[in-house]
Amino acid sequence: MALRAFQFRRRRGFTLVEVLIASALVGFSLVVMFGFHAQAARSVLHSRKLTSCTYLAQAQLEVLLALAWTSSSRPSDLEDLGDDDTSDSDPWVWLEHPSSGAQPTAVNAAANSDSTYGQATYFVTWDVEDMDTDETWLRIRVRCAYSDERFDRYKGTTISSYKFRDS
Repeated sequence: MALRAFQFRRRRGFTLVEVLIASALVGFSLVVMFGFHAQAARSVLHSRKLTSCTYLAQAQLEVLLALAWTSSSRPSDLEDLGDDDTSDSDPWVWLEHPSSGAQPTAVNAAANSDSTYGQATYFVTWDVEDMDTDETWLRIRVRCAYSDERFDRYKGTTISSYKFRDS
């Protein structure tokens, strides 16, 4: 009977090897979970910037669509939309992509360049082109880009719309 009680007592606890294996599995699981968490945080940051970029591009497109485009000239209000440092000869040509060296003015998520509403990290550019020889239809493209420092490249979105000239 004493032998049987000794065997029963011996089987109740865990061995050191079992504890080490369990600790290693828990540690490995935690490392993997923290890796997924870091990736999720980067994805959330990218999604936030892409959403802001889309809103900025849409707002600029709405401003351009609201202007009176006639067959003889471009709107005079277009001059108030911002400076184009990329072209001295034609101030309303397609603005260059920020990575091309001809960088437009950076804006923040509130579409201004001061730091009140965050750092200015977005670049909004646009292009207006005639779609036919009669100059009755316009295609307006607006691009918003931001720098992804982690991969050292620009990301963003481009939206476009068509407008019939007013007269």
